[in-house]
Amino acid sequence: MITEKEISKKLGRTIKSPIRIGSVVDLGIDISSFLSFFKPFFNELQDDAYLVRGNQIKFLKEVFSQESDTIEQLHKPYFEGTTTIDVLNLWINRLDTDQKQKFDQISMVTRQRNISAFIVEVWDDAFFIERTQQESFEQDVEDFRVWKRVFTQATKEAVENELFFTLLKKVTGLVRNIHPEIRKIQITSHFMRTISYKQIKGDNSPEGIHEDGAQYIMSALVINRQNIVGAESQVYEKGASETNQMIYNKVLAPGEFIFQADTGEEYTFGNDLWHYVTPIEPVDTSEHGIRDIIGFDIDILE
Repeated sequence: MITEKEISKKLGRTIKSPIRIGSVVDLGIDISSFLSFFKPFFNELQDDAYLVRGNQIKFLKEVFSQESDTIEQLHKPYFEGTTTIDVLNLWINRLDTDQKQKFDQISMVTRQRNISAFIVEVWDDAFFIERTQQESFEQDVEDFRVWKRVFTQATKEAVENELFFTLLKKVTGLVRNIHPEIRKIQITSHFMRTISYKQIKGDNSPEGIHEDGAQYIMSALVINRQNIVGAESQVYEKGASETNQMIYNKVLAPGEFIFQADTGEEYTFGNDLWHYVTPIEPVDTSEHGIRDIIGFDIDILE
């Protein structure tokens, strides 16, 4: 498993904030059975309409730049689904043929997902896992992700089973190796599929280089790559001058993951880590391409 120590050696300077790049094999999990078990669950995910709505607003603001402020006033209610696309018809109906074609393209669904949340407690090396209901999902960040999003809950078959609970225990172990004193953490799980078509890339990180608003994250545990190029995972350090320097990059294969400190841990360790994933494109443009991942947001409770 690659850690911040190996990255520091390669960079020629010290990175103290925790990073772990490895495979489920490093966690003691059989990779073949793991991937074959979870792969089918990605065929039942909910379309991420929030990403589509955000792309639509962004496009209309660019086309009608003089009316950008008026359009932005509709951004949050439209994003959260309290208003419908009809509120945008004033601008949609004024698009020319080429612009309307582009608008239709960016209105295609390129991301699907579900969500589940768990409390994991550890007492004398015994693990106690409780699933909790998270009615909405909001991230402690400074972009659109701070707004409320409601996603379909993962099925019991997908996340209430021995293999997924083993994964939760292993993720908890990664945190406890850094903070051996902890007894209780919250883990929010995201099953997510990114889709790419001939005419539109699948954007894994539409927010750009970012944090996720949790103390630790497993930004991606890849389950499947099908007919794609791209999706290079990149870890950045944000410096005092607010610039981002890439300190690690890798195209993760199925079964591989990146775990890292995220929001606030720079005050503990000294390095402010951010991350990004490049878009995907299909190799065979007559077919769409997909990338399936499980992501985790992890917060220490006790």
